[in-house]
Amino acid sequence: MKLINKTSLLLVILLLAQTGCQKEWLDEQPLAQLSEASAWKTQSDAMLALTGLYQGSSVGENAYTNFLLCLSSATDDSSYKNGSLSSVYSGYFLYPTESQNVGGRWTKAYTSIYRCNYFLANIDKVTMDDATKKQIIAEARFLRAYEYFWIAQWYGGVPLITKVLTIKEANTQSRNTRQEIQDFVLTELTAAATDLPTTRVAAQKGRIIQSAALAVKGRQLMILKRWSEAATTFKQIIDLKVHSIDPSYSNLCKEAGENSTEIILSCNCLAGLYGNAQSQRNHHPAFYGGYQEMNPFQDLVDAFLMKDGLSIKESPLYDPDHPFNNRDPRLYASIFLPEYTFFRGTLYLGHPDLTDVGIKNLIGATGYGVKKYVTENYVGDQGSSGDDIIWIRFAEVLLGYLESKLEAGDAITQDLLDQTINQVRGRAEVSMPAVTETNKDKLREIVRNERRVEFNLERLIRWMDIHRWDIASQVINKKFYGMKLTNDPAHYTKYVVNSEGYKFVIDRTGSYNEAVNGLWPIPQSELDINSSLGQNPGY
Repeated sequence: MKLINKTSLLLVILLLAQTGCQKEWLDEQPLAQLSEASAWKTQSDAMLALTGLYQGSSVGENAYTNFLLCLSSATDDSSYKNGSLSSVYSGYFLYPTESQNVGGRWTKAYTSIYRCNYFLANIDKVTMDDATKKQIIAEARFLRAYEYFWIAQWYGGVPLITKVLTIKEANTQSRNTRQEIQDFVLTELTAAATDLPTTRVAAQKGRIIQSAALAVKGRQLMILKRWSEAATTFKQIIDLKVHSIDPSYSNLCKEAGENSTEIILSCNCLAGLYGNAQSQRNHHPAFYGGYQEMNPFQDLVDAFLMKDGLSIKESPLYDPDHPFNNRDPRLYASIFLPEYTFFRGTLYLGHPDLTDVGIKNLIGATGYGVKKYVTENYVGDQGSSGDDIIWIRFAEVLLGYLESKLEAGDAITQDLLDQTINQVRGRAEVSMPAVTETNKDKLREIVRNERRVEFNLERLIRWMDIHRWDIASQVINKKFYGMKLTNDPAHYTKYVVNSEGYKFVIDRTGSYNEAVNGLWPIPQSELDINSSLGQNPGY
């Protein structure tokens, strides 16, 4: 791990930032000169440094990076617009010298971890209210644990660093086991939750709350298949009674929904000051002037049920000539549907006979677009909107609680279904039929599909799910398709289509090997400095 000079790092920490801080903090100008001796004295010093921790963390990341794009493409949900099988944008063709993901996430995580360690090593120098000090220490411990949570998923075992190191120490670290990292995450999140508040006043919007620590802890326990503990953890959040399912689904990922009590963890973005660089530009379809980075597969579209609660294969409501009629309303809120969605007074076109953008000029285009993040009446800077970036919602807690109870072997009752999945499906804007299935094998598939639909194209959730369910190889190793182009595939020659007329996008058959692709490689730049880190198998 490359160590940063302490004085330089202190200046970085004191840069003002984003999430977890009211607008007044964001408007404040950073001090040009601060000595290490004078920086850790007052509560204002501590809060300024805490703001820097948020800004430098993965929680506070607002800039557009190809990392999220690549991880979305590493699932069965979407394709990069210019993706190819051998490209890093396929999501899992990563190699030790690759910088955007392999090198970038390692550097991001350990820079944040170093800052947190530096903060925790100095915070006791500050004279301030004890209760407030405990709370901000808990926030720093959460941010550090959050970084370790994710890098353990990507790299497996990594060095566990909990103090400020000298350059010599940093460059001679060995890797802890993945289990040691995961145990540390659980310990830290448990401790942090004790000292975090259950709610925040409006001026503290975006700062970590108790349910955020518990929600990440619940995720970690699910990954470890410690189901009873996970259920207990999620139930703690439910029993706080501070979160609820928002009646609106379409507003949740937009600025209009950023104050929803459903949101547990998010990056607090402010247009033009600490703006969201992604939602109104990179996710925006090319048809409406955006970059169209992500392109949903037909697989994802087909996962949305009919409004009677049955799949498209089972429901009598499904009409293959009008495939988008009578579907789960979340489909309409999430995806631009070709020749069906009206947006800004214009019909969205995806078929290449009708428009020159999309399939005609983008290799990975599917004819579908991402609607979930795009605001219809948005008129500001596309690269700096005020849409908060949501990391965890209460819907994930409810579905996680049900899944954990199911996998723990607990009794599945209608009351449990009504308290969990039926709350998610029953939000006013969705109103899908209630689940009544109590057979565990059948319910498992229902819950998994519900998670795919509810959190479609949301920050890493599908990637996390297919790996913890051990189905990544199954869902990735196949051919993927986009929209239907013809009813006469035998005589259609403009584009490659399957036997049903759906456009071929990419063939990943045999490309994913869990033994190799299940873990990312350790960055070569780190191995060049410290060979004792060792490389993961297959690289």
